[in-house]
Amino acid sequence: MAHDDIKQSVDAAIIMFLANVNVNEQKADQISLQLASYIQNKSIKLLDIILALKDEMTSDEDSKRQNSLHCLSSILSNIPHDLLLRNEISVIFNFYKSKFDDDILMKFTLDAFNSLIAMKYISINEITTLLTTLKESYDPSKFLAATRFIPFEILQTIYIKDFITKHPNLNDLFIETFIHIATGEKDPKNLLISFKLNKLITTNLKNVTNFKNKLFDILFAYFPITFKPPKNDPYKISNSDLKLALRSALSSSSIFASDVFDNLIDKMSASSPIVKNDTLLTMKSCIENYGGQYIIDSWLPIWTSLKFELIHNSEGSTESTMLNPITNESTTISTTTNSIQTNYQIALNIMKIIANELEKYNHEQFLKFFNHIFEELKPNFTYEKDLKQSCSILASIGSANLITFNTVITNTLPLFLQNTSEIPKLKLLLMNLSFFLDSYVNVFGSTTIITTTAQDEPKIITVPDNKLFEYKDEILMILGMALTGNSKLEVTVRTLSIIQFTKMIKMVGYLTEDEISLIVQYITETILTDSNKNIYYACLEGLKVISEFYENVVFEVSLKKMLDLLPNDASEFIHWNNDEIVPIERILKIILDFTTSRHILVQESIIYLCGKLSIVAKIGSSNDYCFLLLSTLYSLFENNVSLINENDAINIKNAVENDLFNIMINDRPIAEDDHNLSLLSNVLFFISLKIPLKTHQDQLNRYNKIFIDDYKILEKPSRLALPYSKILSGLDKNVQISNVDEIFQAIVALLTDETKMKTTFENIGYLELLMILSNKWLSEDKVIEFFKFDNLSITNLEILTWLGKGLVMKNSKYSKKTLENFIALLSNEDVGVFVSKLFEIFVIDINSLQKFKNITYNNNVKLLYKQKFFSDIFQTLVNSYKSTQEMTIKCNYLTALSLILKHTPSNLVEPFIEDLLPLLLQALEMPNAEVRISSLGTLKDSTEKFHQLITDHVDILVPMLLKLVLPDKFNTINVRLLSLQLLELLTTVVPLNYCENFKQTVIDGLLLPLSDKKRIVRKQCIDTRQAYFELGQIPFE
Repeated sequence: MAHDDIKQSVDAAIIMFLANVNVNEQKADQISLQLASYIQNKSIKLLDIILALKDEMTSDEDSKRQNSLHCLSSILSNIPHDLLLRNEISVIFNFYKSKFDDDILMKFTLDAFNSLIAMKYISINEITTLLTTLKESYDPSKFLAATRFIPFEILQTIYIKDFITKHPNLNDLFIETFIHIATGEKDPKNLLISFKLNKLITTNLKNVTNFKNKLFDILFAYFPITFKPPKNDPYKISNSDLKLALRSALSSSSIFASDVFDNLIDKMSASSPIVKNDTLLTMKSCIENYGGQYIIDSWLPIWTSLKFELIHNSEGSTESTMLNPITNESTTISTTTNSIQTNYQIALNIMKIIANELEKYNHEQFLKFFNHIFEELKPNFTYEKDLKQSCSILASIGSANLITFNTVITNTLPLFLQNTSEIPKLKLLLMNLSFFLDSYVNVFGSTTIITTTAQDEPKIITVPDNKLFEYKDEILMILGMALTGNSKLEVTVRTLSIIQFTKMIKMVGYLTEDEISLIVQYITETILTDSNKNIYYACLEGLKVISEFYENVVFEVSLKKMLDLLPNDASEFIHWNNDEIVPIERILKIILDFTTSRHILVQESIIYLCGKLSIVAKIGSSNDYCFLLLSTLYSLFENNVSLINENDAINIKNAVENDLFNIMINDRPIAEDDHNLSLLSNVLFFISLKIPLKTHQDQLNRYNKIFIDDYKILEKPSRLALPYSKILSGLDKNVQISNVDEIFQAIVALLTDETKMKTTFENIGYLELLMILSNKWLSEDKVIEFFKFDNLSITNLEILTWLGKGLVMKNSKYSKKTLENFIALLSNEDVGVFVSKLFEIFVIDINSLQKFKNITYNNNVKLLYKQKFFSDIFQTLVNSYKSTQEMTIKCNYLTALSLILKHTPSNLVEPFIEDLLPLLLQALEMPNAEVRISSLGTLKDSTEKFHQLITDHVDILVPMLLKLVLPDKFNTINVRLLSLQLLELLTTVVPLNYCENFKQTVIDGLLLPLSDKKRIVRKQCIDTRQAYFELGQIPFE
């Protein structure tokens, strides 16, 4: 391109830049990049730009001078750092220096200097000149925050480019310049970089002690930070950002030690907890970073300032928090506290850090510190005044390291660790001991699981010899006596002892395996014999914690003992120590509660309980006991299905399946009891679900031989159809049933053969079997071929429903048409009532068809099938209801809809609520208790979510509810109870002026239910009436 053409292009670009400045900054930046590229390509020189801007730069108009220098500085910022040579930089530098006196141009002048000092060939003379100019000729108070930010950037660039290390003579000038520009700064963004530079100076530059007072003043002038970010802050700077930056700068160098502690101690007198929190955290950070040498002269005034916080504003572990076995982890001396710490916790941490730093620096200085505090607190042990706080403080000192721990234990434990029969003293002992057990964990760590296989126990880790070992026998004796030697009425003492036992388990390397076994024995005996709720949960938590680390110990000492206690006959009493009778239900509940998620315990419990079941089932009158055992087995499987792996499943199957099959066939308490056989069938489902997939085909063939060939369930009605269907539910849907069509035909033939009488249980077993085949193995076309809706026999309709459910759950392409056929039957006078009740089957949940985490192979049930089902049929049901005048038919539609709603999550119903509400109100008058219950349940959910919609219909709803609270053939207990609950709920969601209109009507209408036969209804009636009595009243506080 010719020179003249380039000149024209440059001139045009400059004109465009000047036109877009302050109008379209993005466009101006693009033009700046273009001009910079001309210079980079050697098409023009930077001097050409200056000459082109000459008239603008010398204009009397401030805006023209500003915009022209803005243009030049913007181009300069886009030029590569190695492009300009030394002489070019010198010319440009001097040009900008000449503009330094023009305040209007200051921002762009400083921008240019920031670009120039980043250039490769900038000289030390120019850096020195710039620093001197900033120090002597720049007045920050004249400029806005955005301009004031640039000198901080300039200093940061100078530091990053290592000019000061290479040229030590810049050191003092750099610090002086920083002090000049940082003094009086108020903008949050500028303060962040100011604090950062201050920290860099104090930690990396020389001669900082000569400037320490000014550097400290620049920092502490902002303490404490009270900044609140404005709305829509573009920089997103928070109060916390500034606090952390200031804290980091103050604690970065020990040169501030002589000033910082005195000033922080003064701030401790602040009444604001927030200021006090910031002060404590800053003090903590300074002590950690300065080291013991610099707190020798300060620890006494620090202790004096912390004493009030620690003694009188204690937020430490109170009795109530200590007695909570789940949230009992003491945070008072923990190094892993929450992100938001209490002032009490921080103060304790400061004591710990002082102890640690002093001991690391000089042991004698630590002893001086400890002895002073110990002697000051020692009288509290004699007079039992502020004892908890005293123990907490001493334990925090002990938690610093091994030496401080031994010193604290040696001096402190003899003061209070004395067995006593006085309950108040024993309670104090147990609570205060807790602090020192926590101290041990802080120093030596907590027990961790370092196993390679599920059967391994954690290795007993050896910890350094320490003074707490000397008191181990005494502590175990005191805790043991507190638990076993006191009346069961002493719940607090017994609970505290269990909690301390549990804590000791977590103390790495402290207990031997025999001692752990002893603790497990104590806890097991207590949970079996004490029915108090607090004791139970403390023991349960203890067993869970111990199981995490020593599962085999818990199995041998606790679980085995509990399982062995289970009698063979329910009529036998379980005696413990000859005087305690333990109910079977309690043992099974304990096993179920504490074995959850524990690998060995779950497997062994299942195998043992199955073995016990095979013995118990031989006794003819053991139905209830069998039910308890089977319920426990089912829950163990359901709660731990993800824990049980393929090897576990094989072990369980090999150990129990033959026994389970045997009792399923031969033992009346199982074979002839519907509930027990159903539970057993579900246990078999879980076993088949978890065995290795590669064995599923062989197992299917085996089960087909057992049930079809040996037990002949397809030839005559059999109760074993349900166990067979549950087993098939657990098997891989991809295995092949070669004769599936024949099985299907045989089941249908058996169900439709009226000469072969079938019980309801047998019928359900075969229908569920059809559903499984339909969902997993039968081709959809084959199923649809069988659908004959002209056959209105009860049996055929039931078969079609269960086959249809299998299709609906897999979102079959035929499911919508199938549902339409069922809806059409609702208007049939002969079978409409029966069909309306069949709709519940489509959405009812079946345990063996639920979705388990990481298991997708056992069925074709889609997660959102209910959502599709509801959206497919809802509008059709509503339209059909509206279009018919026959009340009997209307009732069929409402019954179907209500039974569907009963099993449909409320979030799926929400989109249809406006169309649904009128139908729900009409359903309340239907002569069907189930319909009324379903409608009330949905109305209750709707009332909580759709306040305005309910308010619009409240005049209709209230009179209906007042009818439903009265005893009636269709107003069952649940109908009356739900109606009362809904009436009470209305007082919280309907506006007061609406409620006032029917307040007295409701109060009067609830007189009769006050004498309802059922206590639960009477109690709810009292609560509901009280809610209406209190309408409009101001709560008394």
